[in-house]
Amino acid sequence: KSAGSFYARSLTLYPILTKSLTAGIIFGFSDWVAQLIEQKNQDGTTTTTTSSPAPDGRSRILASFLVGTLFFGPAAHAWYAAIFTLLPSTTLPSTLTKAALGQVIFGPCFTCVYFLANMLSRPNGFQSFTLSSYKNKIISDLPSVWMSGLGFWPLVDLLGYAYVNPKYMPLYVNGASFVWTVYLSGVTNKK
Repeated sequence: KSAGSFYARSLTLYPILTKSLTAGIIFGFSDWVAQLIEQKNQDGTTTTTTSSPAPDGRSRILASFLVGTLFFGPAAHAWYAAIFTLLPSTTLPSTLTKAALGQVIFGPCFTCVYFLANMLSRPNGFQSFTLSSYKNKIISDLPSVWMSGLGFWPLVDLLGYAYVNPKYMPLYVNGASFVWTVYLSGVTNKK
């Protein structure tokens, strides 16, 4: 109860900062989990995993934290404020429209930013990054990620738009983003 009260008070006093830090923590934690899963899959074992990432893994976690904090938190704040202003109704057509707009606009934009941050966080990422490699990443991975998202995000959105107070929508989406970012991290970092 006290954590919920603290979050609600923080959300009222510092809405963007609260949403940004929450997103950053969740995104960083989800990348850490993704790395544990990757290590487990590479080792081929189910009994041992390390609890700390390799040095380049730490840069991935930092990149995910920064994407959540600097992009997703503020972008989700602005997106949900705009979407609830443009479509305030909770009718089925309004809810379906909100979900569709998220799939067509917000989701692909976020995925492209995530790809960019991940590419830059790799060892020598800034030195080896080219617009051509970024374009190739988007062309090769965005369609399959987007199609996978169609099996996950519309349900998340429909439930959220129907039952979650707009004030808490970014927190709700951050919770769903934990699962999605584990998946996205795996796709982005596939060998």
